[in-house]
Amino acid sequence: MIRGHIDLATRSRVEGWIHCDRLALRGATVLAFHDDQCVGGGRVDLFRQDLADAGLGDGFVGFGFPVALAPGQDPRVLDVRLDGGTLLLKQGSTALAPREALTEDRRRQGRDPAALSWMLGRGWLAQAQHDALRGLARFGAHPMTLAVERRGRDARGVCDEVALHAAELLELYLQTAIDCEIRDEVRGHELPAMRSAVREAFPHAPPVIGLWATGDRRIDLVEGSHLGGEAAGAGAGLEYAFGGRTLLLLDLDATIGFRAGDAALPFTAFVPCRPEERR
Repeated sequence: MIRGHIDLATRSRVEGWIHCDRLALRGATVLAFHDDQCVGGGRVDLFRQDLADAGLGDGFVGFGFPVALAPGQDPRVLDVRLDGGTLLLKQGSTALAPREALTEDRRRQGRDPAALSWMLGRGWLAQAQHDALRGLARFGAHPMTLAVERRGRDARGVCDEVALHAAELLELYLQTAIDCEIRDEVRGHELPAMRSAVREAFPHAPPVIGLWATGDRRIDLVEGSHLGGEAAGAGAGLEYAFGGRTLLLLDLDATIGFRAGDAALPFTAFVPCRPEERR
C-alpha cells in the first residue's frame, strides 16, 4: 500500500511525504500538478525522524521542492503524483501557511531563484522580467530601464505607460491578480503607511511597490534588509536612482532613507491593491 500526505503547499513550494510498504521510493521523482499542468518536481530523499519512528521504512520518505504557479493559479488545488505512476496525493487538511508562521526560507514565497528560473524556462517570464524579479527578491529593490518614448508627450501619458509596466511586474511578483493605483505627489514620509496598506491587502506576500518621477530621484537602501536578520541593521544604504525612463521596484520591508534635500521632493508611487477595492 502506498501512503502519503501533502504537508505544505504555497505558491513557491510543496512539501510532504510518500511511502510504500512493498517498494522503496527513496530517490523516486514526484511531480506537482495544478489541474493537468506540471508546475514543479523533485525527489523523495528527505529524512523524516517522525515517520521513521512511526515505522515507515528508513525515514527517507519526505519531499520538498519549488513550484512556480502562474498568476491566478491557486496552490490549494495542487496535487502530487509519482512520475510515471497513477498515484495522486490530494490535499486534505493542507492549508496556506500565514507569512508570519513561515520559516526564513519560505517567507519570500514564489520568489526564490529556483522558482523564477523554472518560470523563465517555461516561457512564463521574459529575461528582463526574470532579472527584475530576482533582483527585487535578492536586494529589496531593482531599477529597470524602460523603452518609454518621452519626447513630445505630456507627463501623464508617460506616467500611465510606466504604470502598465509596473503593474505587470508587481502582479508577477505578488503572483495574484491586482489593480495598480497611481499615487502622485508622494513624499518619503508616506512610505510606512503605504507599506501597512499593501501588507493588509496582501498579507502573505512582500509589500512591494513601484517608484517613478518625471525627474531624477534617489533613495538609500540597505541591500538584503528586507529579509531581516543581520542585514536589516548593517551598514549604510546604497543609492538607487529612479525617474525618467527608470522604474524602481521596491520592497517596503527594506531599510530605506532619503538624503538631505531629497525627502521633500515628490514622486509617483504605483501601489498594488486588490481588484475589488477599486470597484
